[in-house]
Amino acid sequence: MFKKILTSFLIWRVALFFVAFLSICFLPVFGARFPYVDKVLEITHLPYWVWGFGNFDGVHYLRIAQDGYLAQYSQAFFPLFPILIRFFSIIFPRVVNLDTVFFTDPAFFYSGIILSNLFFLAALYILFKLINIDFKKEIAFYTVIFLLVFPTSFFFGSIYTESLFLLLTVSSIYFIRKGNFFWGAILISLATITRITGVLLIPLYLIEVFQSRNKINYIWTLIAPLGLFAYMYFLKSAFNDPLYFLTAQPIFGAGRSGTDLILLPQVIYRYIKIFLTTSIVTLPFFNAFIEFVFTLIPLTILIVFFKKMRFSYWFFSLSSLLLPTLTGTFSSMPRYVLMSMVFIFPYLIIRFRKYVTPFILASMVFGILLTMLFVRGYWVA
Repeated sequence: MFKKILTSFLIWRVALFFVAFLSICFLPVFGARFPYVDKVLEITHLPYWVWGFGNFDGVHYLRIAQDGYLAQYSQAFFPLFPILIRFFSIIFPRVVNLDTVFFTDPAFFYSGIILSNLFFLAALYILFKLINIDFKKEIAFYTVIFLLVFPTSFFFGSIYTESLFLLLTVSSIYFIRKGNFFWGAILISLATITRITGVLLIPLYLIEVFQSRNKINYIWTLIAPLGLFAYMYFLKSAFNDPLYFLTAQPIFGAGRSGTDLILLPQVIYRYIKIFLTTSIVTLPFFNAFIEFVFTLIPLTILIVFFKKMRFSYWFFSLSSLLLPTLTGTFSSMPRYVLMSMVFIFPYLIIRFRKYVTPFILASMVFGILLTMLFVRGYWVA
């Protein structure tokens, strides 16, 4: 089965590069809606259809990998991914006499893009094994395919934390389902230092322990949040603000709140106002529309499938979907929803088996559009 997953992954990766290569024909003007394009990406001297997968958050992770948290508000980006990028970058030659005050060594880009793809390939295989615990191999493999063709799956092949976080998520749950709660807790701890949503794996862990026969596994819960605590200790020591990763959020726009919690009805009301006051033929309207749709449709599915899904999976999927909305926006939801859809797909495949092919084709078409926008520097998620 690994060969089939590897083949599917390689086809996906080549297809993304091909779509990115064609993107300049449809979007000749680069959006450049983020900093450091010339200092982090173009300096690699790779073609646009390669370095474009380092756009947006990617440049921040690469700057952190080289310089640490020197840039103000970069603390919003958790440290495990840039640490791994820095460590792996040692195998690539460095540019001689590069002024690293202004430029980022291309070695970090090579490291980041390769790691993201390797993490994703490993995550796909573990995901297959995890889903295969409860479902037939056919359903498990289709889950992998659905994730590959999902419209925002290109983030797994970009310099983002998506692939690493997916790998840590499915691996931790796989260990838990196999009864190895200690290693499950270790991997959850690593997830909490990758993204804030890693803490949502702790309730999943507790639910699984409660359902197990060996309640002594509760003790390993103490390990699970250590990654986040370590990062908070660093932020307290270096910047005198253990919650800097939250308070730095508003600087990245999109109406985010770093401290106040804003409930879902308020966010929905805000988006309705956007739809009523924004021209339908503009990019802001398009962004708001896909953010709205990519939030409410999965939410509706989770409500409908409440009694069908494994409760720990359902709770993690729902909380992963709702937590980002508490900042007062659906911004980035087309990306965040990936972690929820992973556990929804098997149930969708069974319930709507005859619509599998149309779903795959529709997802691929929409994914082509979103990939082109992202690679050409236009905000997607």
